[in-house]
Amino acid sequence: MTAAAAGPGYPACGPIHRLVSFGTVLIDLVCVVPALPEPGGDVFGSSGSLVAGGGFTAMAVARREGLRTLHAGTTGTGPFGDLARAALATAGIETVLAPVPGLDTGVCVVMVDATGERTFVTMPGAEGRFEQAWRAQVPLRPTDAVLMSGYGLLHAVTRRTILAVLAGLPHEATLVVDPGPLGHELDPANLSGLFARADWWSCNGREATLLTGLADPRLASVALAERLASAGAAADAPRRGPAHAVVRIGAEGCILAVQGRPPVHVGAAPASVTSTNGAGDAHTGSLIAALAAGRGPVAAVRQANGAALDHLLRRES
Repeated sequence: MTAAAAGPGYPACGPIHRLVSFGTVLIDLVCVVPALPEPGGDVFGSSGSLVAGGGFTAMAVARREGLRTLHAGTTGTGPFGDLARAALATAGIETVLAPVPGLDTGVCVVMVDATGERTFVTMPGAEGRFEQAWRAQVPLRPTDAVLMSGYGLLHAVTRRTILAVLAGLPHEATLVVDPGPLGHELDPANLSGLFARADWWSCNGREATLLTGLADPRLASVALAERLASAGAAADAPRRGPAHAVVRIGAEGCILAVQGRPPVHVGAAPASVTSTNGAGDAHTGSLIAALAAGRGPVAAVRQANGAALDHLLRRES
């Protein structure tokens, strides 16, 4: 594996002036527990919080790092929807879609154990009801970075809209895909469409293994980059440069792979944190902001590593 300092100077993407995220925003009910309870059991949490989560974190970090950001998604009309919109407004994230009548924003119960690992139980809501008729309210530009999450494709209504967006994406726009914990369960045809068009694929080690069948993150990153390249070639998809795959490996940083090149390990600063919740989303948002600022792939990933750590330390302070 190549050292990060010797990373190649290949182009990262075209110019980016704005982030448009189709990631679903919901509310995280975070519970810190010593361990997950056994079936039928119970456990006391040591702390908890109710915060905007899902696609919110990536957008908030990108906006904090100076990139204009638009939430291309739906919220609900109940108290959780109010909380989501308030968080978006406070973070300086633009919104264009009206709340979905008669439906609240969904909730994700996040259980963080003593190792810092997080486990989710998601109860969907209005974020899964992005109707195709509303797509015209989110015009996309050639200088947009478009962020898509596997979560959106798991909801039938939102899936149809996202697939329509994918089909009409401007040739020059940069597509970043974060498959999420359930990305491997997507319909193979939908997953292939993402691979065919994505310029950047960002996931953690578990997700990479489930998508590739490879436990070694170095090999998985290479397999993802090559799959991006081969899927794009087969579909004659309009990718302007080499395909990039990032596999996050926790405290060790991440692996960056580009088709036809050796993988690069980009290390992270050592730190002790009690929760990893939101770190991957923070990493993705910072990565896009760094690309928009003109940084090369290795430098952008290194900045994203720092932002992920900063996010965790902010949550603990």
